[in-house]
Amino acid sequence: MHHLPSEPRIVFLQPGQLVPRAARDYLHSFNVSTTAMSILGALRDGGFGDLWFYDVACEEGDALGDWSEALLYKGAPDATVEAWLREVAPAVVCLTSMFTCDFPATDHMASLVKRTLPDAVLVVGGRHASLMPHWHLENPAVDFVVQGEGEQTIVQLVNALCGRNHLDPVRIPGVYTRDTCDPAAPRAWPEATLGGSFAQDLVLWKPDGQFRYREVVLHESPKDFLYKRAATALHSTPLMPTRGCPLACRFCGSHFTPEMRPVGVERILGDLRYAYDRGVRIFYNISENFCLHELDRVLLKRMADWRDDTGGDFILTHPNSTFLPVYMNGTEPDDAFIDLCVRAGTDLITISIETFSPRFDDKKLFKKYTIPQVEALWKRFRQAGLKVHLYMMTGFPGQTTRELHTDVTQTRDWVSRGLVDAASFSNLLYLPGTAYYRQALKQGWFDEATFRGWIREGFNFFAVPERLNFSLVPTPVLRDVLTCLRSADYDGAVRAMAASESEPISLSL
Repeated sequence: MHHLPSEPRIVFLQPGQLVPRAARDYLHSFNVSTTAMSILGALRDGGFGDLWFYDVACEEGDALGDWSEALLYKGAPDATVEAWLREVAPAVVCLTSMFTCDFPATDHMASLVKRTLPDAVLVVGGRHASLMPHWHLENPAVDFVVQGEGEQTIVQLVNALCGRNHLDPVRIPGVYTRDTCDPAAPRAWPEATLGGSFAQDLVLWKPDGQFRYREVVLHESPKDFLYKRAATALHSTPLMPTRGCPLACRFCGSHFTPEMRPVGVERILGDLRYAYDRGVRIFYNISENFCLHELDRVLLKRMADWRDDTGGDFILTHPNSTFLPVYMNGTEPDDAFIDLCVRAGTDLITISIETFSPRFDDKKLFKKYTIPQVEALWKRFRQAGLKVHLYMMTGFPGQTTRELHTDVTQTRDWVSRGLVDAASFSNLLYLPGTAYYRQALKQGWFDEATFRGWIREGFNFFAVPERLNFSLVPTPVLRDVLTCLRSADYDGAVRAMAASESEPISLSL
């Protein structure tokens, strides 16, 4: 049984990341942990004041080291992390496990923490840990897994371990141990009561006052324009006005929190003003589908008014996917809403298209709208001075070369005509908790143990592992196409498909 002091020192550790050598286009230093901001803010609201943060992936810049034959490791060396942990000497370490592709690195970090601080309580949370808690609890270093949105859960857990309440830690909803985790009968995820503080000060700034995240462009890709303005002395931070997504796309795990729930307009405005007063000028909206909730529109109106009143020069970008219908009034562009976006400082909008194929278009966009109607929206964005970025995907199960060709050529047409600025193509991942993952298990493409072995060989949104390609596009072709698309070489992508197709594919626009 763990017994903590009444005022424990608590560390939030953001782990390193794994980068397939064949896909060096990776998440890097602007990937600020909103989870750390939320959890540390909740702990502070709960009366815990001795709080620390360390971002292993970014603390020393974007250092890459060897991990395996197939993988690079992005993060500070183990010896550096160990030395920091010994110096700080926390009683509790919170470790986030967000991405399945990084599970081996997160598991390694858990072992490092316990080896360095054998008496510390190690709590693991995050999306992947929530979906597959038993993976983490197989490691004897892990004491607890917190499932779901953990703001209230972590406070209850630490209070219980400190004797501040009379709760049994293993009976707190959303808390797992090795003795209470049954992967065959997962509990319902507890939902957090939103609206607490957001610990920007602990995450964005180091104890010496230096801004933690260097704004750099590490690679050339179609999304480069998104980051060019960030690659200056200006700092950036994420905003998360709402959580949840009701769209239930088969490739996405967001259906575990389907209801759109606002964090709170005043809270977000407070976050914005706090960061703005300290030099932040770029705000990334990372809500899973911005403006599906009516209070998102209220927030935009308040941001626009504040910007008008103060002459605020901040930029609001939407690098995460937004839902095309929120910008439409019937089948026409919603002029008033688009103008409001501009007044609120919007610089860029990402639209989640994924594919034009009706077999995989879970949002059914092109059953609701025609191509000319969508093009009218792109032209309206252009008229308003907004940058437009499309999020596209490859490698759907059963996707044919011809279906992929349609996606590539339609996107090429819009880019070449100047209707959109760029498109990013990522490869579909089979992630635990998604409909496509369940389909793969049901059809025997792999089992859980096999999948765990395969991910240790490396995969991410920009890699195409042979074993995880269940499309009908040959893996070498899919790799070539994705490589071309990541550098906006649409003609090269079309040529790669044409060379592999038995029936002729048009090379022209």
